[in-house]
Amino acid sequence: MNFRVLAGMPTSETEMVLSARFDELSTADLVASRGSTATLIEAAGEFSELDVVLIHQDLGPAPVFDAIRDLSHRHPQLAVLLVSTTMDSDTFTAAMEAGARGVMSADSGIAELENRVSKAAEWSRTLRRHLESASLDLPVTGVRGRVVTLSGAKGGVGTTTCAVQLAMAAAAKERVVCLVDLDLQTGDLPAFLNLRHRRSISDLVDAGDDITPGMLSETLYVDPRGPHVLLAPEHGERGEDVTARATRQVLTALRSRYELVLVDCGSTMNEATAMAVEMSDRSVITVTPDVPSTRGAQRLTALWERLQIRAQDDVFTLVTRHSRKNEIQPDFLRQLLGTQVLRTPIPASYRGLEPGENNGDPTKVTDEGLRKAFARVASELELLAAPEGAQPGAGKGSVSTPPGGVRTSSGPMPSTRDVSGFLNASVGAERPGNGRGPGPHGVGGFGG
Repeated sequence: MNFRVLAGMPTSETEMVLSARFDELSTADLVASRGSTATLIEAAGEFSELDVVLIHQDLGPAPVFDAIRDLSHRHPQLAVLLVSTTMDSDTFTAAMEAGARGVMSADSGIAELENRVSKAAEWSRTLRRHLESASLDLPVTGVRGRVVTLSGAKGGVGTTTCAVQLAMAAAAKERVVCLVDLDLQTGDLPAFLNLRHRRSISDLVDAGDDITPGMLSETLYVDPRGPHVLLAPEHGERGEDVTARATRQVLTALRSRYELVLVDCGSTMNEATAMAVEMSDRSVITVTPDVPSTRGAQRLTALWERLQIRAQDDVFTLVTRHSRKNEIQPDFLRQLLGTQVLRTPIPASYRGLEPGENNGDPTKVTDEGLRKAFARVASELELLAAPEGAQPGAGKGSVSTPPGGVRTSSGPMPSTRDVSGFLNASVGAERPGNGRGPGPHGVGGFGG
């Protein structure tokens, strides 16, 4: 396979010259060229299996060394070469300090271009192979992670809010967590986490059984607050590409690399969410203490039972918007639904949720009652402990664990911006943000 190169050239003339030179190379392909630092950085995340990025010294509008530094931070496995019109020591030193792999002259001939690109690409591929092979033994020896699904009895009962807060609670206990948005048409985790990322679960569909750590690292968003995030497609119609088979392949790949995979299934039943529920170790339905919500929960569990997806007594129910003033209390729901109603309900503290949801930062939820409730729910669902063996009530898709499988070490939360997915690169990570105002789901307290 030829080396794959992305270029950033300041003018159409320099782009044409470079393209003509690559036409003469037999070992490397120029996959794309961009005319600004912003579009170049964006393109580096769009093309899979890139090896080398060539960036011209005159590329703008951002300073070229800042662009190199940004590329190196976002994609440490890429080899960045600076194409410079001045080959002096100051330029070389500045390029190396920014994270470039090397500096080459803008007047380089075909032979030198091929030599420099080949050496840089071989370094990139060697690093990627080492990182991918390192990830195969982590995070746990002989243990496959747990998959836990959360489904809403109807829309607006707080499913996404609960999924985000439970993922944060588990990550705070040093669990290696992946949060998956499987609400394929209307999922909006970016609003809850104030993030922007171009990749989604639909980018993994075509890989089939060949999902590699490198693919995962390019598709997942790394939240420096803890969880790694796999988003739903930006455009709802792309959700149709995520079939039951694709869902099983993606979740199986994630289960092999994460201790905990939390899946937000939304409130819509489709083949993808049905597969997730069937193969999960825990399946939770979020329900509010009112008649429409309880009827929705009854219909959903009955549907799962009819389709032999999951038995009713193997389903957990999480009550949200709880208050002692409610007519319907958790004890009554236990009798009504026939499921395992969790002992800890989530209190109806709308104001307590607003700081986190309006700012897209779950850590800003400081209400002590809410924080304790989510922590207790996480403990009840066994999300806080490392997976040491097969869990009671495991779903059909769960895999038993050999005796003695335990977490071998603990430390800072990992970052899948490294290809392996489990190297410590979250120190000094950028705080997520997209420059937008508050997300659209913050006002109601339990909008997702």
